[in-house]
Amino acid sequence: MQRLLILLLVSCSQEYDIKGSKDIPPSDVVVDTVDTGKPPVDISTPETGDTGEEPVALIHVEPYDYDFGEVVVDCSESYDVTISSVGTAPLVIDEFYYINTPDITMVSEYKFPIVMEPGEKIKITFEYNENDLFIDTGKLYIYSNALGKREQKISHHGQGVIGGSHVDVFEFNKINKADILFVVDNSCSMSEEQADLADNAEDFVKTLTFAGTDFQISVITTDSPEPVTPIITNDSYGAGRALAEAVEVGVTGYAVEMGQEMARKSLGPTGALGKGFMREDATLSVVVISDEDDYSPLTDLEYYDFFLSIKEEQLFFFHSVVGVTMVPGCSIEVGTRYLSQSFYTSGVSLDVCGPWGSSLTTLANPVYTIETFYPLSKEPMPSTIKVFLGGFELISDWLYDDTTNSVIFTDISAISGEEPLQISYDYAGDCD
Repeated sequence: MQRLLILLLVSCSQEYDIKGSKDIPPSDVVVDTVDTGKPPVDISTPETGDTGEEPVALIHVEPYDYDFGEVVVDCSESYDVTISSVGTAPLVIDEFYYINTPDITMVSEYKFPIVMEPGEKIKITFEYNENDLFIDTGKLYIYSNALGKREQKISHHGQGVIGGSHVDVFEFNKINKADILFVVDNSCSMSEEQADLADNAEDFVKTLTFAGTDFQISVITTDSPEPVTPIITNDSYGAGRALAEAVEVGVTGYAVEMGQEMARKSLGPTGALGKGFMREDATLSVVVISDEDDYSPLTDLEYYDFFLSIKEEQLFFFHSVVGVTMVPGCSIEVGTRYLSQSFYTSGVSLDVCGPWGSSLTTLANPVYTIETFYPLSKEPMPSTIKVFLGGFELISDWLYDDTTNSVIFTDISAISGEEPLQISYDYAGDCD
């Protein structure tokens, strides 16, 4: 009985370099041995033999060297080495001596000695199961009675790679339909603010028009839910001038302002704007202009619940042009309740004591629907995922969910719809 000797060198650094290896195993290699009952093969002096008329054993191995190339991580490849007896005498293989890194293995098994008659062939199968990005190697030493080649070496090598890098780009859905309700304070202190609003009304309408927005605009006051003018649309003649005239509602109204309540009554099922004004596929914006706080009878949370009952959360905005802080020389009251509603609905807050009129156009910018759930087109290596918005990487406020293969935002305020969202990552790739 002969012996089989196979050595597996396991190295985390994968630093075994095939190009620097010697033709024989290094002297410091520790190998496992199996006692086969026969003395070790002496390879110190290759046999020359007499080629006269005497039969000789010869060996041919194909291929001598094999390059697996780049193998995608988590994928497998295999190849066969063919050993042929090409002499005139039987080829006797005494043993195999195999040195390898962990990801490359010899899967064929044989009992020794292997006696091969002239012309006979055998195949040895090697398999590369790639698990990392390191270089992997394997060397097989074949010991036989072959003339002049008592030791025959074959080698193979490869390197793990990722399948590739990919970027998923998400363009936010742009909503170009807008239903806008202006709620204008008509108390005795509002003449200056109404004039400022009227001076900027035409620019507001121009911004909507240039953005290609299909708009509807209505105006009510803080003491009445009834529109002061017919609905103004893209098709209205002189829409900008019509809005400028409509927002100057006068200063004879009730001194106890109730902006949220009037909006609720106007937009409710039985209100003047409850039917025909709000379109299902349009955003709804309530814009309050006041120099006082809100004295509506319900709580802010109740009004918030009402607004979301008539419009999807991502399509509703409550904008406030009110007192933001107490400013010396500006006789206003901080619009605390209006500001809270703007905060709840991701609306815009402008300081009525400042140059707010020119900023009114910010309310006319296109609105984007912001999702929290972004499915990826390929299965990523989670540690490689990066999220970018407008060229800047977002380090926090998101997580990767492997069950849905999606990036989920934990804080929607971290993103906006003005720039596309880009999610880059490496992926393992397809094994075929």
